[in-house]
Amino acid sequence: MSEFVGKVVVVTGGGSGIGQGTALLFAREGSNIAVIDWNDSTALETLKLIEQAGGQGLFVKADVSNSSEVQQAVEVIVDRFGKIDVLFINAAIQINKPLTETADADWDQTLAVNLRGAFLCCKHIVPVMQKQKGGSIVICSSGHAFFTYPNYAAYATTKGGLIAFMRAAALDCAPYGIRVNCVVPGATDTPLLRYHLRNRPEDEPRLLEKIPLHRFATATDIGKAVRFLSSSDAAYITGTWLVVDGGLLAQG
Repeated sequence: MSEFVGKVVVVTGGGSGIGQGTALLFAREGSNIAVIDWNDSTALETLKLIEQAGGQGLFVKADVSNSSEVQQAVEVIVDRFGKIDVLFINAAIQINKPLTETADADWDQTLAVNLRGAFLCCKHIVPVMQKQKGGSIVICSSGHAFFTYPNYAAYATTKGGLIAFMRAAALDCAPYGIRVNCVVPGATDTPLLRYHLRNRPEDEPRLLEKIPLHRFATATDIGKAVRFLSSSDAAYITGTWLVVDGGLLAQG
C-alpha cells in the first residue's frame, strides 16, 4: 500500500501539463488532491480524471498571486480534508519577448504569478503544516534557472529566484519538520511545449538532439520526482533540487 493513501496533496496550476500529471499520479496512490487553478474548464477536467483514477478531488479557483484568494483557498482545503501533507507549487506563466520589448506589465505579472505565488502559497500553507509538525513542499523551478535562451529574461529570472527562495524557505521550515525542495524539469511534453512546436516545428528535432536521452520528459516523469521528494525515502533531503531533464544540464 502506498504511503500516500489518505494524504492531502495540494497542486497549484493543476489544470494541465506537469500539474495535472502530478495530480493524477498522487490520485492513483490514493491521495486526496486539491487543485488550485484560475482556469475552471481545465481544472474541472483534472478533477474528473482524479476521480476516474480513484482519488478524491477538490477544485478551488484562485489566483496564486492574490494573498486573500490563496488564504481562502487554503481555508477551503483544510475545511474539506482537515490537513495538508504535500504542497506542489507548480502554477506559472511564461512570456517570451526580447528584454527591450518586455512590457513592464508583462514583467510584473510573470514575477507575481511565478515568484510571489510561491511565497504566498508557502505563507498560508506552512502554518497548517507547522500545526501538524511536518509536511513536504516541492517547488517547480526549471532548467532555465541554470541555462536559458534569448527572449526568456522574465521567465528565467523567476525560475532562478525560486531556487533561492526554496533554500531560504527550507531553513525557516526545518525546525517544524517541513521539508522544502525544488524539482527542475527540462523540456517536458505539455500543452505549452506543443503550442511552441506547432508554431516552430523545426525546433523539435533541434531540441531532441540536445537532450542526451533523446526524448521529452512526460508530466508523469516530473510527477514521479515530486512524489520521491515528498516521500519518506527523501526524509533527510531538504533545501536542494532534483533535475529531471534527460541529461540536458549535464552538458554544461
